[in-house]
Amino acid sequence: MSMDFAAVRQNLFPASHGAIGDWLAFHWHRDRTNRIQAHKVHSSQAIAIDVFGTLKVSIDRDLVLDAIARRVGVAPGGPWSLTLEWTDPDRLLGEPRPTQVDALAVGSNAALVIECKFTEPGGKCSQTAKSRSGEAQCNGSYTDQVNPHSGMRSRCTLAGKGIRYWEFIPEVFSLNPAGDYAPCPFAGEAYQWMRNAVLAAAIGKHRNLQAAAIAAFADHPNFPTARKAKRSLIDPSLGHPAAITPISYQEIIDIARQVGLDQELWTKLSAWLDEKIARASSRSTKGVVTIE
Repeated sequence: MSMDFAAVRQNLFPASHGAIGDWLAFHWHRDRTNRIQAHKVHSSQAIAIDVFGTLKVSIDRDLVLDAIARRVGVAPGGPWSLTLEWTDPDRLLGEPRPTQVDALAVGSNAALVIECKFTEPGGKCSQTAKSRSGEAQCNGSYTDQVNPHSGMRSRCTLAGKGIRYWEFIPEVFSLNPAGDYAPCPFAGEAYQWMRNAVLAAAIGKHRNLQAAAIAAFADHPNFPTARKAKRSLIDPSLGHPAAITPISYQEIIDIARQVGLDQELWTKLSAWLDEKIARASSRSTKGVVTIE
């Protein structure tokens, strides 16, 4: 086993290791040098595996996921499957590179699309970033415009590329795809939460299941997503504020301790998370760059 994997294993809750399967084939988050990032204490992938990897292999999986389903307003009912780093094989949103979901839970009645955050904020749409030519593909508004790179006319440059977000947005948000919005309601961090919410809607429609999007986060005042979760991840003026439900890792562990049978497991995981969050918080106050 490489030094990378030795360090990664040390940074993962021991009970979660069995959820990985093939460590070489697993979709690890990597940096620009291709080094696996999950060995770092503030890795969002590592803390996601801590919690959802442990849940995946736990005897309490169905009980806990039933409770989470009720918490987010969809129907419980197992048996539940739980997949880490899931990528949509059906390309339901028409993305050239399908969104990789941190965790996907599927039961007999519902599906849960789970985006996991630790010390980092939500991701933003890349279309407003300037290219080497100095031009952005989108002007930052959802209005009729021409993509200077492709010459394609559309309100959303992603829609002009065949990406289907705005086909599902009316099902999730109170927005008219034929209307104009300046600036675009998903120009900032709301972009990532929108993308997960519409993916949940697409999965639900495709599989004939109820579906919900969840933002799992480490609850600490030093972390951007935690601060936003206490207010709202999505602007309430867009309608349907529950389009994506924030649930802290601490709350997930509390749920597991309330309904689960393996109390020793959840007590140990709770202590593991408390220590990891404390260490990551200490690093964030020193200006350490956050990673996903």
